[in-house]
Amino acid sequence: MDTALLVVILLLMLLLICFLLFYFFTQQSLRDITARLNIALQPPPTPKKNAESIRHDRAFAHDQLVLLEADLTNNPREDLTAEELASIDQISKTIRTCIAQLKKSGDWLGIPFDFEWADVLARVPKVNALYRKAIATEAEPEMQTPATDSPKIGSSAGSIGQRR
Repeated sequence: MDTALLVVILLLMLLLICFLLFYFFTQQSLRDITARLNIALQPPPTPKKNAESIRHDRAFAHDQLVLLEADLTNNPREDLTAEELASIDQISKTIRTCIAQLKKSGDWLGIPFDFEWADVLARVPKVNALYRKAIATEAEPEMQTPATDSPKIGSSAGSIGQRR
């Protein structure tokens, strides 16, 4: 009986070792499959734009600004339309994005080849003047608040002493 118990215990140990080996190899295979799937399911990295295409986008936006300057030269006006203001804002965003991409990629050459937005805007004086005028008129109503709207400190109607 002593040997029978020993044989049963050895068989159970052998089964336990086989089960642990099966479990270990299965987990390792699942880990490998998961890693391969994670790599396969990742979106491909967006291709970096080369400096020429970035400069092309910036030049296209700059051309739109120059066309607006030419239109203002041919047809003088006192202010810009809402569509023109929106297009200037979009051009500004595009040019600033292109500048940031060039600087990030290390392809920024600086003056006289690459200009900041302020330099680009300074090269179109009529657009610059009317754009600044439009910005000033938009900011003007925000800066002027009526004196009756602002509460006066220490006024008798709302002083801290009366509320207590």
